[in-house]
Amino acid sequence: MRLRVSVFVLLCMFVCAASAFAQELLGSVTDRTGGALPGATVKVISAGGGGERQAVADAGGKFKFDKLAPGAYRLSAIAPGFSEVSRTVVIDGRAPQVKVDFVLELGTLKSDVTVAAARGVRDTHVVPLRADSFGTDRIRQFAPVSTGDILLNAPGITAVGSGPFQVRPRLRGLDSTRVLVLVDGERLNNARTATDRAGIELGLVDPSIVEGIEVLGGAGSVLYGTDALSGTINIITNQPRYSSKRQYTLGFDGLYSSNEQGHRGTVTLGWSDRRVALSFASGVDRFQDYKAGKGFAESSNPFFADGRLEQLDTADQLGFSFHAFPDPFNAPFTRTSALVAGSGMEGSSVNLAMSAMVTSSQELRIRYQRRHADDIGFPDFASPFFFQRISLPSSDLDKVSASYSLLGLASWLPRLTASTYFQDQDRTLRNQFPVQFPVPSAGFFPVSIFRLEIDSATRQHVRTPAVDVQANFNVRPNNLLTAGVTMFSDRSEDQRTTSTQQTMIGTVSLGARGPQANVFPTPTLLGPPSVDHPVRVPKATFRNVGVFMQDEWDVSSTMRLSGGLRIDGYRLVTDPTSGYSVQSLVTGAVPAIDPATLPNVAGDKLSRTALTGEAGVVLWPTRALSPFAHYVRSYRHPNLEELLFSGPATTGNIVPNLKVEPETGHNVDVGVKVRTRRVAGSLSYFNNTYNGFISTEVVAQSAAGSISQAINLAKVRIQGVEAQADAPFQVAGLIWSPSGTLAWNRGTVLSGSSPLFELAGEPQDNITPWKVTAGIRVSDRRASWWVGYDVRMETDVTRVSPLLSESPFLIAQDLMALSGFAVHRLAAGYDWRKGGQRLGLTFAADNLTDRFYREQFQFAPARGRSFSVALHIRGVR
Repeated sequence: MRLRVSVFVLLCMFVCAASAFAQELLGSVTDRTGGALPGATVKVISAGGGGERQAVADAGGKFKFDKLAPGAYRLSAIAPGFSEVSRTVVIDGRAPQVKVDFVLELGTLKSDVTVAAARGVRDTHVVPLRADSFGTDRIRQFAPVSTGDILLNAPGITAVGSGPFQVRPRLRGLDSTRVLVLVDGERLNNARTATDRAGIELGLVDPSIVEGIEVLGGAGSVLYGTDALSGTINIITNQPRYSSKRQYTLGFDGLYSSNEQGHRGTVTLGWSDRRVALSFASGVDRFQDYKAGKGFAESSNPFFADGRLEQLDTADQLGFSFHAFPDPFNAPFTRTSALVAGSGMEGSSVNLAMSAMVTSSQELRIRYQRRHADDIGFPDFASPFFFQRISLPSSDLDKVSASYSLLGLASWLPRLTASTYFQDQDRTLRNQFPVQFPVPSAGFFPVSIFRLEIDSATRQHVRTPAVDVQANFNVRPNNLLTAGVTMFSDRSEDQRTTSTQQTMIGTVSLGARGPQANVFPTPTLLGPPSVDHPVRVPKATFRNVGVFMQDEWDVSSTMRLSGGLRIDGYRLVTDPTSGYSVQSLVTGAVPAIDPATLPNVAGDKLSRTALTGEAGVVLWPTRALSPFAHYVRSYRHPNLEELLFSGPATTGNIVPNLKVEPETGHNVDVGVKVRTRRVAGSLSYFNNTYNGFISTEVVAQSAAGSISQAINLAKVRIQGVEAQADAPFQVAGLIWSPSGTLAWNRGTVLSGSSPLFELAGEPQDNITPWKVTAGIRVSDRRASWWVGYDVRMETDVTRVSPLLSESPFLIAQDLMALSGFAVHRLAAGYDWRKGGQRLGLTFAADNLTDRFYREQFQFAPARGRSFSVALHIRGVR
């Protein structure tokens, strides 16, 4: 009986495959006057993942593709000096030919695509979310110092961190592990990265090998699982491409930046034919400390004078106010140099990729990536601006990945892909900080004032094997179902060495008129340094297995519906770890710490299951307009730092909380995308509500100081408006391309309270209210040369969370980083092409007015004016 059923199913599959005969897709490419555009490039890409094909229009502007199976396709046409036009075409198998004609307009409008939105190539106009794409040419025009710098041009993104390695994105008010970063569609995030104090480092991807970046606003929980609360960022690295005949590629990319005397150089080699393509890139880079802008002579003294800041005296803990033993934390400072300490780095990278068509319907891809960076500073985290000095002596990424795709198995199964990767992230964090405290004697006087100089180095090592299986099903020619299984396992292991040197800096004695301070001319060493090996996060494995499906259905020529579901199983296992302790930190806590929140140091387990879903609609009342709406139930599982960290932090101690619940959200996006012959743009509104928002807050006090714990602090709503427009036109034989973006954000705590504050109705932290960019680019018809000007503006932050403004850990930089700013950029470039040869030059002046400013909510000032030169050379033979 089973055999009969199997044979019947196979026969049905064969009949379905045979009945769907191949078709021709043909048409023409002309300009607005009806003139043929010979040489125009036409591409067709199967939405089901069947691969990309390309044709060149003949002398009459005609093109043709044959042997296309029924299904949805993206068809695009572009010619030098003309805007790109794209269409989504459904081949239903009812006619032997489908005809599509293109009329191209003068200008530089691009038809952006996204891969992250649907795990396959889609026009952004058919996606019910806001998507921004940065292609290769546009990235080269930025001449970016870091990969993170590229993202600052997207409307919904503001900067976190500064320098050539540390810039990270804040998307729609959230950053760190609440934004999912992918590299070629695979997770860069890991479970060891701290949420409140760090984030995944985009510097682990060398900007020289970046071919494109996609910014997807809106939760990506259904396709990618945890972390994609506010959006997904996909970094696309250099991809080897097949060629019609055997050819070799040799290239060089270089960058020089004057501000920090920065240098980067990358050599590229390639080989390809019809069946095999290889790409190799290797580079080195080095950047010294950068300089802030003019007017750098800022001072924190006014904040102490008006009472907004206060520096404690260590003797105050015993009721003596001498101001003779000021605590190192929050020491007043005045900036006397434009040099920003700890803002340099040096690194190297290797990227090797291979694609091979094993047969006409089987493709193998293999990639190796290596990025090692050393001597990475945290800008300005040094005396006199802060009492701690923090640095990354090293941050390394090694990764190998492979995928095998079966193409065109049947008309209903255009693609089946199995992929795997192994990722090794290894970073060492060094933290040097003093702790000052009084110790009364048995007779109370004299009181000794001690200082501990603590120097710790923590190696955070995360190894991640992962597997992903994805299938695309043509349920009908106008209905595409994407389904798959994903698995990753973050294996985290810390190694820590702490050196402690104790000194005595003075005493408080009983004088003739009462207590008096005795400050030693130089600190007195009290014995040799002590060395210990405590562990803050134990050995642990965080595993996720997810099953997902997403359906896209073109209900009619004017409506597309989409929806998806995902089920995830999460499992955390900790191992007994020497040096990891918890109980000593909570002894004497007032109020007492709930022992149920603390993990078993002998090993513990935690399992959770999550269900997420989404639904969207895109309409096309006219070809120029596409209104959309989208809903996602989002999800983020707390990471190892939030669940397990145990030990001292900047001030006080942090203890684990194994009971902290996941963050969940309801994410709504509505908007409209516009594309006419002259204008391309979008306008959208989002409303994201997050439940169980996690924050590390002070929950108790003890004799050793404050005790903090990650808790589900509040219910938060973040809403905003995002807009973008490009409108190229031709005047005097030149193409003028004005563009602009706008983002408005507002965050509010709907309910919740910390042990210190009632938060309901208060502003959410880290929200930039307004961000605007505007620019214009002028080029010749063939874009062989261009000149561009851009300005990026952010307004003052006027709604400030009490978690910041009333925090006992408030520092001057928190207040200085609330101001608005405008930075200007002037750039020009030349691009020479002949056959397979290319030479590109970009000259840029960033922060043209040399303004002194901070990116909002950031500790260190940003770069001052910098002149840069970027070189791009390619030769094909």
